[in-house]
Amino acid sequence: VVLPEVQDTFNLNEIGIGAISTVQELVGGIVTLPGGFLVDRLRKHWGTVLAVAMGGFGFGWLTVGLAPVYPLLLFGMVLVGASSSMWHLPAQAALSNLYPGRRGTVLSFHGIGGNIGDVIAPPITGLLLLVLTWQNIISIYAIGPLLLTFAVIWAFRKIGQTTTESNSTETSPPSTFNTQLLNTKPLLKDPVIWGIAFVEGLRGMAFIPFVTFLPLYLDNDVQMSVLGRSLHMGLLIAVGVLAAPLAGYLSDRIGRKAVLVPGSIALCALGFL
Repeated sequence: VVLPEVQDTFNLNEIGIGAISTVQELVGGIVTLPGGFLVDRLRKHWGTVLAVAMGGFGFGWLTVGLAPVYPLLLFGMVLVGASSSMWHLPAQAALSNLYPGRRGTVLSFHGIGGNIGDVIAPPITGLLLLVLTWQNIISIYAIGPLLLTFAVIWAFRKIGQTTTESNSTETSPPSTFNTQLLNTKPLLKDPVIWGIAFVEGLRGMAFIPFVTFLPLYLDNDVQMSVLGRSLHMGLLIAVGVLAAPLAGYLSDRIGRKAVLVPGSIALCALGFL
């Protein structure tokens, strides 16, 4: 929602705006593979990993809000991208282990929390832009993750041990680094994994630029008000609050592919429109 204001502050062209999302996504992708490897090794310390990720969110957004120059803003997005990856890895792994027969449903509920935030935050941000600068708003938002870090430390302190104990079919983490490396290599040769990664890459190539440049289009081309712009960005995500748990439930009942294929076709059609 605040990207048009960011563009004005630093006098950025479209490439400069696109680089903000690119840096976040690139760092998140780089962190994911070794991060997943590391998270498997640190199962007993998942609570600490989650707390570090939550704190990283806060420091990242605080850096963005206080950045006097554009390169420092990009560094803040580096922290945000890395923290995002490190948060989702143990969180999704823990949910998958706790509910192996209902993974689609529980992972969809994991996403609902983010979706609700994405729906509520744009109109709130639009209202705040009427009285505050975007830097002030982002700095205020950073306080939440920093405070939640302490709650995460307490709430998830035993999450790694709990998931292992509750799922008797889950194998223990490999005893040595070399053993885990050997177990990981076959995954990198699995064509199904590469196929899913390729399709997800194409989806991201369409979706990330869309949500990055839509607010600029609404502001610069449509001349929409701040509130109108923020409401449209919220509506973009609102449908996911209802669609995600339904898709997750159906994937558990009728299969992943039966949901993925028509869902992907619908994404293509709606994106084209």
